Amino acid sequence: MLVDEKSSLEVTVRFKDAETKFVGKPDDVIQAILKYFNKILPSYELILNLTLTVDVENLLRNIKGLIAFTPEGIVVTVPREKIGGERDIILVHLVKSYIGFKTGRMEKDSLTMNEILTFTGGKSGTVGARLSELTSSGWVERVGRGEYRITTLGVNAFVDEVLPKLKTKEEPKP
Repeated sequence: MLVDEKSSLEVTVRFKDAETKFVGKPDDVIQAILKYFNKILPSYELILNLTLTVDVENLLRNIKGLIAFTPEGIVVTVPREKIGGERDIILVHLVKSYIGFKTGRMEKDSLTMNEILTFTGGKSGTVGARLSELTSSGWVERVGRGEYRITTLGVNAFVDEVLPKLKTKEEPKP
């Protein structure tokens, strides 16, 4: 684009990972920038609304009283019997690993089948069936031979479905 340098306006717009440069007459540049934002921002807002993420800070607030950091490591402070069935126990321990990894207190965000069996105290066939169900629902993924981790969908489901049940069990009855 040939433009008289004296009346030329150059604007660079950086938004997230995208960078766009506008050069030209001031009125043309402003008009181009407005078109750019009208085109990009609504799409960005839609994508943002469709993106599933985990608010780790909120998760840490919500699990207070369920999971604790100790000098020996991260522990579940609620007895197994109060958590409920094996599915919920598995989810609690996978969330514990997720939090441990996110906070830099654990080297990995996954658990082996043997670790899960130890935490649940269940039989391998039953635990395997629960893991299969959780994997089919997209809440858990298999990351290696006999190793599992919770997914973003699983963390959100844990917060929405499992935590409320645990909170009502914790509250003392009048």
